[in-house]
Amino acid sequence: MKNFVEEKFDKPTSKKNEQEQEDSNLLNKIKAIKTPVKNELLVTLLDGEWHSETELIRIAKKEKNYAGAVLVGTMLNSINAFSQQVFLMKKIYNGEWHFKITENYIGLTRAAFTKNNHKNFKSIEN
Repeated sequence: MKNFVEEKFDKPTSKKNEQEQEDSNLLNKIKAIKTPVKNELLVTLLDGEWHSETELIRIAKKEKNYAGAVLVGTMLNSINAFSQQVFLMKKIYNGEWHFKITENYIGLTRAAFTKNNHKNFKSIEN
């Protein structure tokens, strides 16, 4: 019978490494976005505030004249699918959908939109 070396497995470290890996993957996915409309939507949401669907549609229309509720909704859903956790939060306020980036991901998203890291960077100080 073979002697196996017992390795100690530190669960907190492994969980931290998993989170770092997920954050790294998410950062790379955000950096890889090539759709100008998605980039503009993310830049708008970087302030961490709630934004109405109407406001996001107006922003999308600046990039694509044919943008509407379906296009914006589809893009927001695809952005939300980046992470295994909830990336975008949504709520209904005064009968209209409002969206914002989850507190956990604002810093990570801002990091993806710095001048050095994102080729489509324009300005996050709107």
